[in-house]
Amino acid sequence: MSSPSSGDARFVLHGRSADILRGSFAEFRHAGVPITVHAEIVDALADLAHDYESSLILAGGESFERLAAIMQIAEPVCGGSIFLGVFDSTETATIEAAMRAGLRGTIRLPITPDRLREVARLHPRTGTQDRSLRFGELTLDVPHRSLRWRDHALLLPPREFELLHQIVRAYPESVSIDTLALAFGSDLEDPHASVRVAMTKLRARLANFAPAQALIETVRVAGYRLAS
Repeated sequence: MSSPSSGDARFVLHGRSADILRGSFAEFRHAGVPITVHAEIVDALADLAHDYESSLILAGGESFERLAAIMQIAEPVCGGSIFLGVFDSTETATIEAAMRAGLRGTIRLPITPDRLREVARLHPRTGTQDRSLRFGELTLDVPHRSLRWRDHALLLPPREFELLHQIVRAYPESVSIDTLALAFGSDLEDPHASVRVAMTKLRARLANFAPAQALIETVRVAGYRLAS
């Protein structure tokens, strides 16, 4: 297939095409989300090493033990995001374990061009201008998923980082809870409740880390935003 343009969000998939795709390679490319598929994880990781900006979708049905090992190798060579492909039969516990391991989100299988395009919209590639985001005295270090304040650093859990990242990127606008729930993991049993629980934890963590520096407001109907 031809090389993607600079505006495309390219994805490297690990799995069997017949099991995880619904659509041709041309349809994905036409939708602006060109893909390559590798049945072997070694080949997928090698592909990532040659294109740092690609995102990875793990859809090969890895056990959690193997997934943790794959993440250790994939994270340093993947400048995009890493997602878990899930079927209707995938257990919630498996998804939660994957999020704790550092995956950015989930995508329902089989993957369609429209579904992948929506994932790319919610999780844009991290360009050089977006590798750190400053607000007040705080800096969000995107590649390392951490927050810096003065000489201190706080490593955020994956779900809390995702919430803060979405809210900071949207400033001064608010982010709806529906958008956060979709970015957060729409395949959870109750993603809206999960967002609220994670938001409570994030607010408490921020208050302990840098008091009065990072206030997240609840905007009635609209969702959440950084305080002015």
